[in-house]
Amino acid sequence: MNRTTAEVFVAGRGAVTGFGAGRTAFADGVFAGRTAVLPRRRTAQFDVPTTVAAEIPAAAFPTAWPLADQAFHTAALAAHEAFAEAGEPSRRETGLVLASTKADLSGVVGDGDGLGQPWRLGERIARALELGGPVVNVSCACASGLVALAIAARRLAVGECDRMLVLGVDVLHEFVLAGFGSLSALDPGACRPFDRARRGVSLGEGAGALLLTRHRRESLGVVLRGHGGANDACHVTGPDRQGAGLALAVRRALAHAGIAASDVDLVHLHGTATPANDSTEAMGLVSVFAGRTPPAFGTKAQTGHTLGAAGVLETIAAIESLQRGFVPANFGLDDPDVDPALDLVRSPRALPRARTALKVASGFGGIQAAVVLQA
Repeated sequence: MNRTTAEVFVAGRGAVTGFGAGRTAFADGVFAGRTAVLPRRRTAQFDVPTTVAAEIPAAAFPTAWPLADQAFHTAALAAHEAFAEAGEPSRRETGLVLASTKADLSGVVGDGDGLGQPWRLGERIARALELGGPVVNVSCACASGLVALAIAARRLAVGECDRMLVLGVDVLHEFVLAGFGSLSALDPGACRPFDRARRGVSLGEGAGALLLTRHRRESLGVVLRGHGGANDACHVTGPDRQGAGLALAVRRALAHAGIAASDVDLVHLHGTATPANDSTEAMGLVSVFAGRTPPAFGTKAQTGHTLGAAGVLETIAAIESLQRGFVPANFGLDDPDVDPALDLVRSPRALPRARTALKVASGFGGIQAAVVLQA
């Protein structure tokens, strides 16, 4: 396909995280070196093996929503911010790709009727936002956000509609916390990705929104240049031990973008803080760059792992890094114990060139995904 006709631009962004409502609150928190992974409040009554989580502060919303409505209102808040930044373009030719691992779980543990069906949430959001384009729902574990971006980019590239809103959302629920606890995957305290002392993930909640467009005139100056995916096909919850699947996804994304690994200026990591994920992610990336990688950072130690929202929120963080011209420090990283050729940033570092970012993600079931962004 001709690259000119396939260009996909970022027109608007929105975020709701443990830092509060708004992309500015999210980005400023991350780049100032703060964390929203704090002692549990709203979820304190859940009997799970961790003391912390990155919960959305109550002040982010005008009212307290029942559990069954939390994912909807969180996603809607991020979506409205993205449309506002884009200058409120027509929604008649705008479609939706919703990324969520669990959507509404109020009927699994509790007295609601939600049974974790993302398609229902997607249809509700599309109706509320009055979107006239196609509605697609993605539930590909923790790689959902990047898979959603790839699907949206393909739909736009073939001219199916003018814009696609990519929304990633998940909210904390007893079922999710207990599930990670049963896998012995939760750090009892705050997580520390890539650090020798890491003991597991810290969970978070939130929503990320990226409004993508075919029209250069609507662009914020950011292009979603390429995307790629792969599947390890080796274990239900564990990655390939050599990082081969992640490396393949990255190579495919770079090839689709038409660039070489040497063109990448920064990497936003998946970085869950589980021993297996961090070590294999490092191996996979190092193999792609055939030596030392570009400056690399992750943000789950600051936002918690937001599951279906993670890929979209972290893509926003990667864009922010390009626009600010520096890479923030990896929060809580004192003693790295992964392949030292992965250039883990320990203190804020200016970028001599801030043109191209690589974002990667992994999910249960061996799902691997990567996107390339240019500003």
